[in-house]
Amino acid sequence: MQTHFSEQQKTDPAIQRAEDALRKCVHCGFCNATCPTYQLTGNELEGPRGRITLIQDLLETEAEPSPEVITSLDHCLSCLSCESTCPSGVSYRHLIDLGRERIEQSGRRSFSQRTIRGTLARLLPNVVWFRRALRFGKMLNPLVRFTGRFSSSVAALGGLVPEHIPDAKALIAPGVYPAEGEELKRVALILGCVQNALAPEIDAATVRTLTRHGCAVVVPEKSKAGCCGALPHHLGKRQQTENMARQNLEVWDLEAWDLEAIDAVLMTASGCGSMLKDYSDLLPDEPSAKLLADKVKDLSQILADLTLKVEKPLLGPSGKPLVVAWQNPCSLQHGFKEKTAPIDVLEACGLTVMQPQDAHLCCGSAGTYNLLQSEIASQLGNNKVTALLNTRPDIIVSSNIGCMTQISTTMGKHKLPVVHLAEMVDWASGGEIPGAVNNL
Repeated sequence: MQTHFSEQQKTDPAIQRAEDALRKCVHCGFCNATCPTYQLTGNELEGPRGRITLIQDLLETEAEPSPEVITSLDHCLSCLSCESTCPSGVSYRHLIDLGRERIEQSGRRSFSQRTIRGTLARLLPNVVWFRRALRFGKMLNPLVRFTGRFSSSVAALGGLVPEHIPDAKALIAPGVYPAEGEELKRVALILGCVQNALAPEIDAATVRTLTRHGCAVVVPEKSKAGCCGALPHHLGKRQQTENMARQNLEVWDLEAWDLEAIDAVLMTASGCGSMLKDYSDLLPDEPSAKLLADKVKDLSQILADLTLKVEKPLLGPSGKPLVVAWQNPCSLQHGFKEKTAPIDVLEACGLTVMQPQDAHLCCGSAGTYNLLQSEIASQLGNNKVTALLNTRPDIIVSSNIGCMTQISTTMGKHKLPVVHLAEMVDWASGGEIPGAVNNL
C-alpha cells in the first residue's frame, strides 16, 4: 500500500510502525477468509482489509473518527487470526491498537459508552471489587431477566456470574513451592485478576501439576499487583495499560526473583500470557519489559518439555479413554503462535483429543468484547459451542478463563464440563478431579 504521511507525522514512532505495517499490506484479502466478523457479515468494513483502510485514513488525515469508523473498529475482536493468515506479515495488532487509541483520545463516544468502558477498565482488574460486583450481579440477575431494563453490557456481565463465587481464601499463597524429587525447571507463576475471582482453583491445579513433575514454582510475594494490562488494552486505553505494566514490573521486582535462574514466567490465562509477551512492544524503552517478555511461556509449552506421570488413562462413561474437545484460545494460537503443544500434552495424558471445525475462529469472548458487543459475541459463541459439541466430547478443555466462561454460559442445555488444561493434567497425573467434572 502507498502511504501519505507528512514528514512531521513520521517523527512519531507510532506512525513509523504504522507506516511499516501499512506498506506491507497488498490488499490480497486472505485475512478476510479467516476473520470472524467478516465471516458473519460479508461486509468489507467488518474485515481486516477494510479496517486497515479506515485506520490509514484516520491516521493520515488526523480527522475525528466517524461513527462508521468507530463501529468497525469496535467490532474487531483483536483475535489476530488475520495475522496468522497474512502472507505479507502485516502487524495488524499495532494498527488496530493505534486506531482504537485515537478513537479513545477523540472523545467522540457517547457519555454512556464512556461510562461503561471506563467502569469495565477499572472494575475487572481489581479482584476485590470484581468479586463484590459478582455477588451484586448474582442478586441482580433475576431482576435483569425479569425486566430487561438494563443495558446489554450489564446483562452480559450478569450472565458471567458463576453459581458459586469462590472465596478470597481460595487464592494460593505467595512463596516457593519446591519440586517433588529433582528440580528440572523453575517457574515464576504470576496471579491475575479476573481468573482469580472466577476460578482460583486453576492456579492451585497448576502448582500441584508443576511440582509433581519436577518444577519449583515461585509465586512472588507481590504477584497480586493486579491486571497484566490486557483489559484496558482491549479498550484502547493506552496510558492506563502502560501504567499497569510499569507498576507490575516495579511490584514484581524481577531482580528479587533472580530471573536468570527462572526458566519460564507463566500466567495460566493465555490471554494474560500473550499480553506479557507484548510488554517489550508496549514499553520498548524498558529493559525489564523485554527481559520479562523473553521468559514468558504458556503452560502447555512448559508441560510439553516434561515427561508426564500418567499411570493409566482416564476413562469415560463407555469405558474407553475420555474424549476431550480442545478449544484453542486465540491468544494461544494467534498470540503465542502455539497450536500443537496443548494437543501433545493432552494426548500424553492418554486422552483422545478432538478439534472443532473452524478452530481458528474466535469464540466471542475476546477480553471485554462479550460485554460490549454481546450480539456478535453471542453468534460467535453459539457457532463455537456447536462446533465443539459436534466432536461428541466428554469434556471441553481450554486454557483461557474468558473462553471457558463464554463457552460455559453459551452451552445452554448441553452442560458438558469445561475444564482448564492445568486441571485436566492434574487429574490425569493423580491429582484432584476438576470441580466442573465432579459437580455433574
